[in-house]
Amino acid sequence: MYLCDYHVHTDNSLDCQTPMIAMCERAVQLGVQEIAFTDHFNNHMLDLDLGFYDPVRYFEDIEFCRYRFPQLKILAAIEIGEPHRWQARIRPILDAYPYDVVLGSLHWVGNENVFNENYFRSRTPQQAYRSYFAELVRMIEHGGFEILAHVDLPKRLGQNYYGAFNTRAYEAELRAVWQACLERGITPEINTKGLRSPSKQLHPTYEALCWYVEMGGEAITVGSDAHHAESIAQDFQVAYACAQAAGVRYLCQYKKRTLSNRLPLGEML
Repeated sequence: MYLCDYHVHTDNSLDCQTPMIAMCERAVQLGVQEIAFTDHFNNHMLDLDLGFYDPVRYFEDIEFCRYRFPQLKILAAIEIGEPHRWQARIRPILDAYPYDVVLGSLHWVGNENVFNENYFRSRTPQQAYRSYFAELVRMIEHGGFEILAHVDLPKRLGQNYYGAFNTRAYEAELRAVWQACLERGITPEINTKGLRSPSKQLHPTYEALCWYVEMGGEAITVGSDAHHAESIAQDFQVAYACAQAAGVRYLCQYKKRTLSNRLPLGEML
């Protein structure tokens, strides 16, 4: 199996204490061929890690690990929160450093964080999820990134308040997300961390992937969203099988913020 993990964190993210070298050591042990270190760059004024990300330190780690692990293809990547809202802070970083791929993610709807219980306590399920998807469409339409991270992220915590996430109840909203991705040329990821969260679901679900394919989508990336070394490439066989069953044909590879290759998904298994 070709293991290509496009969503991994290190201690360059506030919420991760694992050094990049330890992540690489584990990746090599697992036989991972390609890894993208997507540390958080968050800019919301209420975010706990506002100002934490240091691109100089990050790229020092990247260069050291590329030298130390020549057998591992290491991508310089970044996960940017709400890229449509903070361009004045984001653009100088992206212009100054040689990233291979940028992930766009949405953690804040207005001034409320979807990892905060108040977001769910003050809303019905329909309000919580529809508000999120509407903001996600706005983010995608703005663009400025290559990969859409964890499309249905709020279900990780929403599970505790509303029960299991019902994909079919939000078909219209998810189709709007996929349409925006297709129009902007943005690739959605399958994020396996959902299987390790209370929701016990991939991001996105099989049903949502089927709609993506029905609408013309052919390609994805896969990421573990690992914050610990033991989570690298976890449940990738499940993700690959789900994607193939839904009709996804390709796994995308990036270099210098450009789609460099599309690997046939059937060859991944």
